[in-house]
Amino acid sequence: MSDSNYKFSILCFLPFFFTCISSANQPLEPGGYSSTLISQDVYPRVFFFRASERPGKDLGLTYHKWEAAFERLMGIMGKVQDEEIPGLSKRNIDFFTRFKKRHPDQVVLMHYNGNARDPRFDSDAYFSGHWIYFNGCTICSDVPARQGEMDIHVEDPSLFKTGIGRYRNKNEDIGLCLLDSNGKPDWSQSEQVQLVAVDRKKKTIRVKRGCYGTQPMAFTAGKAYAAAHVWEGPWGRQSNLMWFYNYATVAPHDAQGRSAADVAIDELVTWYSPGGELAAFDGIEFDVLFFHNSYNADLRNPKSGRGMDVDADGKIDQGIFKGVDTYGLGAVDFCRRLRERFPKDKILMADGMSERNQRAFHHLNGIESEGFPHLRDLRMRDWSGGLNRHFYWRDHARPPIFNYINHKYTQPDPKTRLPMRPTVPFGIHRLAFAAGVFTDSAICYSFAPDPEPGEMIGIWDEFRKGTENELGWLGRPTSPPVRLALQGADLLEGKGISTDADLLSRFKGNGLKFSRDGTSVKVVSCRINSDTTFRLEGLHLKGPDLYVQIVLRAQPMRGYPSDVPRLMRVKLRGSKDRGFMTWAGKEDFTAGFYFNNIKTANMDIEFSIEGGEPLWIGNITAHAQPDVMFRTFENGLVLANPALRPYTFDLVGLFPGKSFRRLHGSRRQDPKANNGAEVGGKLTLPAQDAIFLATLN
Repeated sequence: MSDSNYKFSILCFLPFFFTCISSANQPLEPGGYSSTLISQDVYPRVFFFRASERPGKDLGLTYHKWEAAFERLMGIMGKVQDEEIPGLSKRNIDFFTRFKKRHPDQVVLMHYNGNARDPRFDSDAYFSGHWIYFNGCTICSDVPARQGEMDIHVEDPSLFKTGIGRYRNKNEDIGLCLLDSNGKPDWSQSEQVQLVAVDRKKKTIRVKRGCYGTQPMAFTAGKAYAAAHVWEGPWGRQSNLMWFYNYATVAPHDAQGRSAADVAIDELVTWYSPGGELAAFDGIEFDVLFFHNSYNADLRNPKSGRGMDVDADGKIDQGIFKGVDTYGLGAVDFCRRLRERFPKDKILMADGMSERNQRAFHHLNGIESEGFPHLRDLRMRDWSGGLNRHFYWRDHARPPIFNYINHKYTQPDPKTRLPMRPTVPFGIHRLAFAAGVFTDSAICYSFAPDPEPGEMIGIWDEFRKGTENELGWLGRPTSPPVRLALQGADLLEGKGISTDADLLSRFKGNGLKFSRDGTSVKVVSCRINSDTTFRLEGLHLKGPDLYVQIVLRAQPMRGYPSDVPRLMRVKLRGSKDRGFMTWAGKEDFTAGFYFNNIKTANMDIEFSIEGGEPLWIGNITAHAQPDVMFRTFENGLVLANPALRPYTFDLVGLFPGKSFRRLHGSRRQDPKANNGAEVGGKLTLPAQDAIFLATLN
């Protein structure tokens, strides 16, 4: 059956079991399970994603029917508060809590927007200055304190937009406030309004007064200010535009001296502490929670005339002061302070599939990768970047480490430009699953296979050993993931940086100094406030593939905590793409970069990294090979071929004395690949494919 017949379902799967003290026959007391969140080291680690939210959307669904559908993996995750989608909390908190009590060995996690919230959701504790606004303008006419709609004359009506949002059917929310004696916005004296219309000729905005719990105020011409909220969404037809929390370290505080982060932390800790409504849950996954806040299109377009004003002085600053991202610093500090106050036996995660995402290593237990390598990369172009991100979080997150891949892809509908589910080959599905088990990540899914008869939601063959329906069937890993490219000849002849003067001389970059430092090349820039770009010249190869591996270390950027890593990208010089990313921190990290479809024999490798502080490149090797990989387990083997052409694995040579068979798969999925047949001495994987095999002996 083709992929086009798959039913789209919002679910996913999770990395590891958490062992609990409570038995299934005893009520679960908050905090009564292991405070260590012990992982049972069996693979694949799989759980259900947001399809588990269904009780809040289908009021006719009984608890027992829902439970029967979602107890079949290792846990569930979903939205249970109304910060993004209204109406979920009424039943979901109860259903999820009952589920945890009845299944104490399974993980129960809340999916929660970390960037922003619907202002209609329990926002009384926040004051107007706790949100981020675009740069605004002066109000040019007296405005009476009156309910209803009215026109307000403003200095620059182009700063306010209608017909925006995901569905292009929303108008912006606007804050009105007094100007202080210095002519700066005073958000302690303010009102929230909804934009109805903009008349650029008359220089007016028509608004609905006294919204979101505020009352109409009187404003005097020339002494008042209007600014639109920085927004995202809405993430549902019945949802509202969401307002961004102002996490910046320079953000306004309320009359009690509290920042937006302070209020949010108090709220979350109350929910999860003993006696709280989410006390039975195992933790939170913060959807988005960016480090670089550029979600809104205006924030990514310097020519838009609009940008963030995080210090509330009425001017665009994008959160950057003296070269430091104060929003990013504030988001990291939010994670740090939440971790300090959050119950010790709960886990915290955030999205981590792009350079904009969270860098609160040491405070978060891991990341979600929304899609692998990311949401719209269904051709696996960023295979290297995806692995680097997950390996770095595996090595540097706060224990217990819990990373997962949410298996999904979207592409814009040609007519509406809204996200739609594309047709995806089975090989790409399996490659994403293989990446999960290679990087010790759990897996959940929004991209579900056709359900079997009687099933509410289908489960991928690879997750439960096909029709044998055995969770954790691979067992424990018996080896780390192996990159076969490293067994090919080293184009740098393996002499090493510390012994090869010629290799050192091939590093080039303007305004940079290259020197030996032990077994590494130390790169020092004379421009400390600029990013660093350099290259390794003179690689010669035959064929379309190149795999480069380096050991990387970097001094933290000035103004940032020592545990916040720097972003590095690696590409072929002259290429129009951005290359593959990795994080570079104060400790050695091994990163890999796979380039395919190369059409020239001579090339240079280009490196670019944030900031001008020193960095070290060590143990660099280059191989004219595809980045094919495998990993062995107690009860099975996983092989992956991300290359654009087939690759043949020599199973006898790689695994002497072992024999394997394919899974007995569902006829509704890929019975050709998972046909139960024994595998011979050699196995050829098609281009961009992977396979999960069971051990016979």
